[in-house]
Amino acid sequence: MTFEEFCGSPFWDDELTWREEDPDLTFCFQRIILQWTPCFFLFVFSLYEVLRIVTSRYRDIPWNWFNITKMIFTFALMVMSWVDLGVVVQNLDEPEVFDVQILVAIFNALAYIMVMALYFFYRKYGIRSTGTMFIFWFLKAFFGIIQMRTEAMLHDVRGSGTGDFAEFQFVSYTIQYTFTCVVLLLELFPDKEPRYSEWAKLKNPNPELRTSFFSRLFYLYFDSYAWRGFRKPLTDDDMYDLNPEDTSRALVPPFDKYWFESVEKGRRKQIAADKKAGKTGLVYKPNAATNGSVLPAMVKAYGGPFWFAGMLQFAISGLQFASPYLMQEIMAVIALDGPFWKGMIITLGLFLTSLLVALFNGQYFHRTFLVGFRIRTGLISAIYRKALRISSFAKKDTTVGEIVNLMAVDAQRFFELTSYLHVLWSAPLIIALCIYLLYELLGPAVFAGLGVMVVMIPITGFIATRMRDLQVEQMEIKDERVKKMNEILSGIKVLKLYAWEPSFQDTVVTVRNQELDVLKHAAYYGAGTYFVWTMAPFLVTLASFAVFVMIDEENVLDPQTAFVALALFNILRFPLAMFPMMITFAMQAWVSIKRIDKFMNSEELDPNNVTHNKSENALELKDGTFSWGDDAPTLKNINLALRRGKLSAVVGGVGTGKSSLISALLGEMEKMKGSVNTDGSIAYVPQQAWIQNATLRDNILFGRTFDQAKYDKVIECCALKPDLEMLPGGDTTEI
Repeated sequence: MTFEEFCGSPFWDDELTWREEDPDLTFCFQRIILQWTPCFFLFVFSLYEVLRIVTSRYRDIPWNWFNITKMIFTFALMVMSWVDLGVVVQNLDEPEVFDVQILVAIFNALAYIMVMALYFFYRKYGIRSTGTMFIFWFLKAFFGIIQMRTEAMLHDVRGSGTGDFAEFQFVSYTIQYTFTCVVLLLELFPDKEPRYSEWAKLKNPNPELRTSFFSRLFYLYFDSYAWRGFRKPLTDDDMYDLNPEDTSRALVPPFDKYWFESVEKGRRKQIAADKKAGKTGLVYKPNAATNGSVLPAMVKAYGGPFWFAGMLQFAISGLQFASPYLMQEIMAVIALDGPFWKGMIITLGLFLTSLLVALFNGQYFHRTFLVGFRIRTGLISAIYRKALRISSFAKKDTTVGEIVNLMAVDAQRFFELTSYLHVLWSAPLIIALCIYLLYELLGPAVFAGLGVMVVMIPITGFIATRMRDLQVEQMEIKDERVKKMNEILSGIKVLKLYAWEPSFQDTVVTVRNQELDVLKHAAYYGAGTYFVWTMAPFLVTLASFAVFVMIDEENVLDPQTAFVALALFNILRFPLAMFPMMITFAMQAWVSIKRIDKFMNSEELDPNNVTHNKSENALELKDGTFSWGDDAPTLKNINLALRRGKLSAVVGGVGTGKSSLISALLGEMEKMKGSVNTDGSIAYVPQQAWIQNATLRDNILFGRTFDQAKYDKVIECCALKPDLEMLPGGDTTEI
């Protein structure tokens, strides 16, 4: 079946579309592309909407005039689509009725049924606004403008004396288009707040949670905050609360889940490798060193928005190439003195292209920064908890400075990397397309510019390798520096007492100078990379234009060729500049992954060192022999029973094992034999207090909610009342 038989016209007609007076799209194009596209968009993305509904943490938006109005108008559109279908089937013998109109009516009716179903479940599951619905109604309204114009033109041509079917078609579509615009207008605003939420109620919630998709698309919800900052200096009280989905409580469990899966996968591989090597009878401790990787855990836990950002980057990369050729068409219209409407259409296309690129860029960076923030949160939490569980043997290979750097530097690298990581695949794609299009425009002359780029690639590769090596060296020196600073701060009293400041200062400065020397060399290489790739677009353009003019006397660098080529070279500028930088950043991130993997796979304390069974004694130790790692036993054949309600003291000389005994009771030593059991909870007060730079009350609460009755009881039990009365500020005294 041909298009003429299916819908009464060719799919595309250049003469009809580009004629000087009353241009129009074919009947077939309007029905297939303009009518079917919104429906198929809804059918495809409804799967994503079902997933959103199933995973929603909200419930029950009350019925109100807003969602009832949307349901009524959608129901009316659905009924009118079925009526359209019946009228078309009834008039199939008419010459202006075609099969495509049957499919249009069916697709529209099914789409409206799906919309009503989604609206119902949105209300039930507390979803106030969605992008799928807004885009569906926007496409219906935007594409419908063209068909509305065509229907109005045909109605004017036919006059009032036309047949019943043509008149019905005009009236029906006019009503449907009006209803579509009304629903689109309603989609600009969010529905009412849900009655129930699984998240705790926020004191100052982010307006992003209660705004519409349209507002999130243009970040309109941020305007009030910007105006507040314009009128007065912003303070901490002006900051919104974190979105519930972005808190550690929501972000850490997914990372932990996939990290444990990675650890188990590595353990199974190790067991299989040992069996293959003929190693039998091996005992695999649950707390032994593992072979997991944080990379797949990060990807699985937080990769969803990142892959969506990749789709946005792909769209941005494609839209960039529309501008040069739209510009070429405008210049052609001007040169040939084309019709005014054609120039306006192309200008509108330029505007819409730039608008879409800006919108996609905004959403791209929003999502990638969010992913980077979530990755950093998950990594810091995992590293911190690992530091609390690491065994004494593993601590010998890990300094406090290294752990601090893992959280402060290595985790931060992923936050900085994610925003431009898609450049690693999009930059080669854009560069290849630019070269191809430039070859079509300039011919073999483009290979002169390509030669310039080829010369620069090995230079960049060498610099990237050197910067990776310097990064590894710098992190090792930084670990050493932070370790020395921690040691100095831990013994600052003794250091000040004996006036050892100059000696220790020289020690730190020596290490710092080594680090500065490495940073200086890295800065030189970075500056060289930046210079080379900043000059690259200019050199490529110069070489291409020069060779283009010289290789053939007939080659004329006219404005049309020059402007389009310059536009393509301008597109080439960003990927050429960012690609080598991203290679460097990726190398640095890879070093950080290896460092984090090494730490996260280190041996942990055995959770079975201490049991928690019911017992007559609060704490009981039988025939216990303990050691620090693989060293000789520190405590041998220890038996101890601490009864409830009794005060017990362990007395002994310096170095006799009192602190080791406490560590053994806490499960922090390697248990070689015996058993340790506790019945109840334990409070451990170490010799070095953990004091926060806050008020005395905040130090006592240590992050817990203030309860006046419980707080007073604790103060009384600890006999702190006389001490607090001596302080001028009481428990509000800053420490």
